[in-house]
Amino acid sequence: MQTKAFGYVRVSSKDQNVDRQVNEMLAISINERDIFIDKQSGKDFERPMYQALKSYLRQGDKLYIKALDRFGRNKEQILEEWRNITKEIGADIIVMDMPLLDTTKYKNVSGLENLITDIVLQLLSYFAEEERSRIKTRQAEGILIAKRKGVKFGRPAIEYPPEWDYYYSIWKQGKATAVETFRKLNLKKATFYKLVKKYEGRE
Repeated sequence: MQTKAFGYVRVSSKDQNVDRQVNEMLAISINERDIFIDKQSGKDFERPMYQALKSYLRQGDKLYIKALDRFGRNKEQILEEWRNITKEIGADIIVMDMPLLDTTKYKNVSGLENLITDIVLQLLSYFAEEERSRIKTRQAEGILIAKRKGVKFGRPAIEYPPEWDYYYSIWKQGKATAVETFRKLNLKKATFYKLVKKYEGRE
C-alpha cells in the first residue's frame, strides 16, 4: 500500500505569514499540494483545511506539524485528535520541533509509543492551554485599563440628525410615511427605527 506525507500549517490570523512553516515542510520533500494551511484560531479543530486534511489521511500516512501549538491549543481536543489520527486512522504524526513526538520511532517497542506520547502530549498540551489562558487574561486586563482611561470599545453611538425632532413629529402625526421620513433624514431604515426606539425610551 502506497503511503503519503502531508503537512499541516496554521497561523492565528489572515495577516500572519506561513512561509517559514511551509518552507520547512518543502525542505523535507513534502509536496506543496499536500500541505494544508489554516489561518484561524487554534481554539478548536473546526477548521476547513484541517478537516479536509483528515479526510485524505489513510493508514500508514505521515502527518508533519511544525509545533504542537500549530496543531491546537485545547488540551483535551489535542489529545482526542492525536489519538483519532494515530489509533483510528492509523497514520503517524511527526512534530518537527519536538523529536519525542514522532510516532514512527516507537513502532517496534511494545507500550513505549503510548507511554512517551501520552506523557509528552499531556505536558505540552497543558502548557499550550495555559499560554492561551494567559493571553486571554492579559487581553482582558488591557481592555479594563483602557476603559478606565476612557477608551471606547465597540461601535460608536448613533447620533440624531439635526432635524430629527421636526421630522419625527411630522411622522408621528401621520403627515409623512416612515420611508419619507428616514430618507429626508438620510438614514437607513434599521437606523431610523433604532433611533425611534431609543428616542421613545424603549431602549
